[in-house]
Amino acid sequence: MRRFDLAAMDLDSTLLDWSDGEAKISDACKAALSAAAEAGLVIVVATGRTFRETRLELLAQGLPFGDPIPHFVIAQEKFCYRVVNGRSHEDEALAGWNRQRTEEARKAMEQFVLPNAQRWLQRLAEADLVPRRWVIDTGAGWFSLIYETADEARRAEGWLREFVADIPTLIPNRNAFIVGLIPRDGTKGKALRFLVRALGISPERVMAIGDSLNDMDMLNGEHGFFPVAVANAEIEIKAAVQKAGGLVTRSPTSDGVAEAIRWAIDHLR
Repeated sequence: MRRFDLAAMDLDSTLLDWSDGEAKISDACKAALSAAAEAGLVIVVATGRTFRETRLELLAQGLPFGDPIPHFVIAQEKFCYRVVNGRSHEDEALAGWNRQRTEEARKAMEQFVLPNAQRWLQRLAEADLVPRRWVIDTGAGWFSLIYETADEARRAEGWLREFVADIPTLIPNRNAFIVGLIPRDGTKGKALRFLVRALGISPERVMAIGDSLNDMDMLNGEHGFFPVAVANAEIEIKAAVQKAGGLVTRSPTSDGVAEAIRWAIDHLR
């Protein structure tokens, strides 16, 4: 019987239900998360948002941030923080990891993104793939393109992959209609792998829950986590989870998280 010690979940369109245009977390999900914490399950939110944005969103949803959940936040897909009294805390191991990711982001910006961004945007324009908006985040090391549709983002991803074919430190990353380039080691899966090692938790005792392609390396079995795709997950995510022997929930977003968490609680012993 599988025993879980930790559950990590994406925020937007996984823990948060955006189906009616406004973010919400179902009462069933809140109850499941509280029950999980009481049962000793460590809860991690892994998101592209900053720590501050994550804190404010969960407080707005009526979750007393860090009291008791979440226990940890993986912010901007890579920076690892323990939540202590509702605030971010870094011990020596977390601080070291975060410094490495910050330095990696700085080098990516200085050496590759800033010198090439204008040329990349011109190539995309020639391919009739002008983004609605583009963003360079120097702190995260991200070059992000926001499109009108997921199909446009998917097409742009192919071009981005070509742009960095000879740049091993950058990889494409896509989340619905947002696509971009990120540092190779700045992924949710690698951050979660580091965190569970720091906590002394075996990967097979970790449940990872997500919906989109930026969750892929948490969910494809690469790091040994038990993967869960919520019902609204992208088709590529569902396929990867099923191939890795994971679970696809019957319910979408936060109700799907509740379903997975209840299942995890049943397998704590």
